[in-house]
Amino acid sequence: MRGFAHSSRSFAGVSPASLPDALRCGERVYLSAAHARGADGGVAGIGDAAAQTHAALDRLEAALDGVGGSLRDLTKLTTCIVDRGFRAEVYRAIAQRLPGVRPVSTGLVVAGLSAPEMIVQIDAEAAIPRLAPHRVRPYAFDDWHGQGFAWEGCMAISTQDEIFLRGQTGGRLDHSGSVGGGRAVNDAAEQADLALTNMRTLLEEAGSSLREVCKITVYVSDRAYRSGVYPVIGRHFGDVHPVSTGVVTTAFARPEIVVEIDAVVVKSAAGPHRRLRTYHTSAARYGAQSQPLDARFCMAVVAGDRILLRGQTGMGLDEKLYGAGDAVAQAEQAMNNVETLLDEAGSGIGEVVKATVYVTDRDYLEGVIASVLARFGASLPTFTSVIVKGLASPDLLMEVDIAADRRKGAS
Repeated sequence: MRGFAHSSRSFAGVSPASLPDALRCGERVYLSAAHARGADGGVAGIGDAAAQTHAALDRLEAALDGVGGSLRDLTKLTTCIVDRGFRAEVYRAIAQRLPGVRPVSTGLVVAGLSAPEMIVQIDAEAAIPRLAPHRVRPYAFDDWHGQGFAWEGCMAISTQDEIFLRGQTGGRLDHSGSVGGGRAVNDAAEQADLALTNMRTLLEEAGSSLREVCKITVYVSDRAYRSGVYPVIGRHFGDVHPVSTGVVTTAFARPEIVVEIDAVVVKSAAGPHRRLRTYHTSAARYGAQSQPLDARFCMAVVAGDRILLRGQTGMGLDEKLYGAGDAVAQAEQAMNNVETLLDEAGSGIGEVVKATVYVTDRDYLEGVIASVLARFGASLPTFTSVIVKGLASPDLLMEVDIAADRRKGAS
């Protein structure tokens, strides 16, 4: 399917209408983020969160239909809204359209979307497996945590190839409440500890473990929380070395949440995943400074046909910052890194199936997107962009997440 639009103009000669809404590789479906903005740049449902949500779901439905699926094949929703006050309208609309689907979910409040009029954006994942997926810990609420909407979901979905996890926070698995409500750094650490304990439990119940985690995305609501959260990640993951992306977001689904951790988990039936350029955070730089985070990560994970990269910024692979104060120059360096890492993983830019761009200011969005998309030529990936509160360092103005799949174009 075609027609995913971030702007009424082209980026580096790439028409927004040429960006794919969906790419299917085996059972996995990669999707561009869906919203109410059309190919002409106009936004439907101005001021109406429910209308914009239905427009986004219409786009997802058409995209999935184009690759032989339907909304029932959705496995995960990462829902970005620009104000928590819109949650009830947004999630009521989603629940209305997805009865019985029970996707796992992550809910973020972000600094902005690709047009100021946009209220909501849904970055969805889907799978069309040969066998029915297994849902771990399904649940249903008539009034989700007192927020005024009914919701059906689950904690994990296991397909033949992958395990999709709900974003994990300091909330207990029995929905009885949260830990670490004081909003200090130690509270963030307590929430991260329970989030990762929950992740371990859910993976075990799905027949997996932390060793199959390829990538984590760590969302915090204040950069200061990183110093509490990452040592906890280091203790839980030990020598697993996932790739990582760190984002400072405005807020989460509930006021008491200050950290949420997402994971990409690919089953390793063919043997352990390959982890390239492993490193300890004590040897890494984030912008102009080091951060004593005491965790072990890597730059790329090869999991069968899939390649997941660490979020790339203006930090070169030589640990030097390029393009200080210049978001486009940072994007150029980030994509240089991407090309090098893909080559080392035995892949290439033509096998990229999903690119997600984060910027810290709306003014950076157009130039960064143009720089990123220019690298793909005619082999465009699905695409998402989000304006966030911050990244790992104030020096970092953009970050790009990249997923590649060697099966691209084969199905």
